[in-house]
Amino acid sequence: MSDHDFTTVNPHWLDHLLALRDDYRPVLIEDALDQEGRVLLPAGDMPDASWKTMLAQRRLKQPLEKLLRIDAFEPRLLLPQRSRLLLQESRFLQALLGQADECGLSIAILKLLPLKGAIAIWLAIMHQRGELDHALRVCLLSIGLARHLNLSPQEQQQVALAALLHDIGELYIDPAYLAAEHTLQPEEWRHVVNHPVLGCQLLLALGELEQPRPVALAVLQHHERLDGSGYPLSAQGDKLNPGGQVLMLADTICQLLGRQPFFPQRIDIALKILPGEFDYDIVSTLCRINRLSSKHLPPPPVNVPDLSKQVQRLLQQIGRLTQRFWAMAELDIGQSPPARKLLDGSMQRFNTIQRAISSTGAGELPHDQKDDELQRELWCVIGETRWRLRNLARQIALRIDKLHPHEQVPFMALANALMEH
Repeated sequence: MSDHDFTTVNPHWLDHLLALRDDYRPVLIEDALDQEGRVLLPAGDMPDASWKTMLAQRRLKQPLEKLLRIDAFEPRLLLPQRSRLLLQESRFLQALLGQADECGLSIAILKLLPLKGAIAIWLAIMHQRGELDHALRVCLLSIGLARHLNLSPQEQQQVALAALLHDIGELYIDPAYLAAEHTLQPEEWRHVVNHPVLGCQLLLALGELEQPRPVALAVLQHHERLDGSGYPLSAQGDKLNPGGQVLMLADTICQLLGRQPFFPQRIDIALKILPGEFDYDIVSTLCRINRLSSKHLPPPPVNVPDLSKQVQRLLQQIGRLTQRFWAMAELDIGQSPPARKLLDGSMQRFNTIQRAISSTGAGELPHDQKDDELQRELWCVIGETRWRLRNLARQIALRIDKLHPHEQVPFMALANALMEH
């Protein structure tokens, strides 16, 4: 995991900071000095466009994030207020957090978090960009899971803070990639995939926490999976700490709850379609809560055009991919050890995905299937399978730099084939 030098101001974060000026009034509380001790920006200065020129490619004595205070943003008041509103909107959160008194205890954890300095700046940026509610949903889900797992009060606070800040690394990435309306191709994904590493290093360097490591590790691991299929490190099993396991599930659930159309069974399918991605006990808890929260709800309308055609296209894609994998395996003479390892690991993952969709019986259903419940399940299976194929493509793209140039070509072609829709 390479280090990032936060004494050089990140231009994307600086753009976000400048946008805060009118609403939240960030101000320098110390002089911003260059490496030789010269004053670049005096204490009391507020961000303006001149900062971009002044700070471009300049190294500071201290990271700029440590030198700022924000006067017109009160996270200790805002977070509990927004949390109560989000709870009212979500039956799943209500079922997870329990009765009103337990919800109150969960929200009270937010008031114990160190929400100052760089952390307050990050939260203000997220709030202005409309991203704070997502972070809060993940936070509340994480607190609820941590309580169900009987994590200690200290661990609950740590996972709550990690959940609030799990995507701060994205504030340092070109927003064009994050706002893309199309599915990111493998090469584009390389710009986004590093955000957990950035978030981890930001917290270690700038968070000013008494015990930063558990929080930073949870942020680093929130896109990992127990079977090693996650990113950025493809960490497995006991290399993932409890906070990281809680956060990766909370983030996954939050994404699923926000998808439209939302079918409750998608949560069960997403968490179970590939056994081994998540902790079995936590998955069982979440599936039970999902059934409880969706009980007595009218079934959502089914409006999935050409579902049978979507199933056939997916099965045909898997057939073509199978042929491509076997062709690459038969031409392995002269492959370097890294290429052989990448192909073997990718084939193993693809075979797991292939077995998972076969186990659903999707390819054996009649084309004129009209059962609404089955159609909902099929739609969910298609979505989850395509997501995992795209994820495999991105995993391949992240690793081809270690290959010889002539070996990279077939692997990029394979990644592009996995991305087909």
